Amino acid sequence: MPLPRKQKPRRKPFVLTVAQAATVALLPGCFSTVTQNPPYVEEPGCPQEAPTTGEACSDVLTCKYELDIGCGPQPATANCDGTSWSINTDISCNPPIPEPCPAEMPSQGAACLGPLTCSYEFDVGCGPQTATATCQDGSWSIDAGISCNPPIPTDNPADMCQYIATEEECATVETCRWLVPGCGDPALSQAGCFAAQDCVGVTCGDAKTCQEASINPCHNQPCDACSMTVKLCLPPGP
Repeated sequence: MPLPRKQKPRRKPFVLTVAQAATVALLPGCFSTVTQNPPYVEEPGCPQEAPTTGEACSDVLTCKYELDIGCGPQPATANCDGTSWSINTDISCNPPIPEPCPAEMPSQGAACLGPLTCSYEFDVGCGPQTATATCQDGSWSIDAGISCNPPIPTDNPADMCQYIATEEECATVETCRWLVPGCGDPALSQAGCFAAQDCVGVTCGDAKTCQEASINPCHNQPCDACSMTVKLCLPPGP
């Protein structure tokens, strides 16, 4: 009687292997690439620090900032038109920030923004003198006390004005006035600081004599005249 044959083990269906491979190929993994169309572009944003007016930019943006100019945070808006930044501010300092004192002493009555008080030194020929310039109600007021010790050597105390070199310094002394040449004859030879009053009844010192001179009465004044005759202590003419 013949022996029964031993059956060989059956192989797994090949189709399963193909199905599994196909399944693996469909799953995203290390060997797959995910793309997006169109690609992601980061939205433009406002700069962390406020830009300056005229600084270049490339997007249409409106950004809000706070700026401190010395009186607390103030709102500011920065606008980019696609080319450059423009800055709009709404400054409301109360009280307003005072302007710094001018480097040179201002002229009496000159326009200013105040309130503000400044001190200056000038020399009328006997050492430094102190003047106080006060900005109040939109104009400068100059107050100076001349106390030359020893006094300026001159036969006529009013002639101390001649030692003052500038219009600003001359304006600080009540007994002096700044005069400039007029269009009449004889015209004042040059601008300078002179006694506030004409020399009528006054003896001029320093070899000077009381003379008539044409000055411009509208210098720094809202008028259009060009000549007025005054009498000043002047050195002898040529």
